[in-house]
Amino acid sequence: MKKKILTIMLAACMVTALTACGSSKDEGQSQDTTEVSGNGIISTKDYNTDDYVKLGDYEGITVNTDVYTYTDADVDAQFDKEINYYVEYMDAYDYTATDKQTVETGDTVNIDYTGTKDGVAFDGGTAQGAHLKIGSGKFIDGFEDGLIGHAVGETVNLDLTFPENYSNADLAGAAVVFEVKINSIDEGKMPEVNDALIASLNLGYDTVDAYRQNVEDYLKNACDEKNSDAKKSAVWDAVYATCEVSDAPQELVDDIKTRIAANAQSYADYYNVDLATFITNYMGLTEEEYEKQTAESAAESAKEKLAIAAIAKKAGISLSDEDIKAAAEAEYSDYGYDSADALLSAIGQGAYYDYVLSDRVNEYLIDQVTIVENDPISITETDSATADTAEEDVEEELQEEETVSGEDAALTDTTETDIEAETEE
Repeated sequence: MKKKILTIMLAACMVTALTACGSSKDEGQSQDTTEVSGNGIISTKDYNTDDYVKLGDYEGITVNTDVYTYTDADVDAQFDKEINYYVEYMDAYDYTATDKQTVETGDTVNIDYTGTKDGVAFDGGTAQGAHLKIGSGKFIDGFEDGLIGHAVGETVNLDLTFPENYSNADLAGAAVVFEVKINSIDEGKMPEVNDALIASLNLGYDTVDAYRQNVEDYLKNACDEKNSDAKKSAVWDAVYATCEVSDAPQELVDDIKTRIAANAQSYADYYNVDLATFITNYMGLTEEEYEKQTAESAAESAKEKLAIAAIAKKAGISLSDEDIKAAAEAEYSDYGYDSADALLSAIGQGAYYDYVLSDRVNEYLIDQVTIVENDPISITETDSATADTAEEDVEEELQEEETVSGEDAALTDTTETDIEAETEE
């Protein structure tokens, strides 16, 4: 599933705007096409930056930047982590039945089950020989606890209710019955990692060497991207610190706040919750904290936009309509749009202008300062290191194959979210 969708907006505690500090192509979806000015979105080109910005003497300053790298040991460790993740996700352990007869928390049970609603079996509610670790929280409330204390060979009827906010509308809030037969209490072991296992996991690779190369390629690309972002961020922070910027025009600040609100709403829609719930449960903020941080972030972002525009003016960096169109033509497909016009329509001409301008200014500034590299940092020690290297290729295939054999309708919604989050930690 492609996730490279352009985010111009700045959202407090959630994403980084593409207005400064580099030009990372962040995740998220821009859905705000509110008409704010003649070109759709207010831009810094609508203002005389001399009225707001006093540039400092940034040329020739020394900037320290982090450098990220990886070793063969890092590749091996990342490879092992991913294979362990997929073996667990695909339930590809080598199982052996134990002599244990009574189910307890922590046991892995082999079960057959059928779920019915109003006496009729529902899609995805039936499986044979499924493995479930009791206490994992993988199934809806009451399923796992309902098996504790029961014996191997026993059939248990569980009267349960799906959550009101369950993603399947036909089952949301529904009372159901699961008839569960406990076949055995099993012990699972990690299988031998060989070509046969790699092929069986449906990762798009048939050999250990091929998948390991995929991991190495990912780490290399991750280093390249992180090094580029780190350099741009360090340079911008140092240069911006030399500038004096007065409060930005309120209409520019308000426009950014509108973009933040649209971005937050798009995330809430993605998780199928209202905005208040998203702010509280996903961002970990009260609504008052969210409003305060949004206002502060919008004000600072507006000031940085003006500083970038002032530097561009001093450096003679200008962008014509043709430059903007050419930039959109070069990258619209990277962000999931069908055409450059579609990208510009969704993002807004003004916002996209500021995005491209910030990118050009960042490239220019790198040549105006002296860069000193810090001691190398292992890419696997950063938050991005645990990302799933095969996410885009694998997620859709795993979902399409439904290799967990009918477990989907008994899974909690949070399980599916956790699976995705596991690939992005």
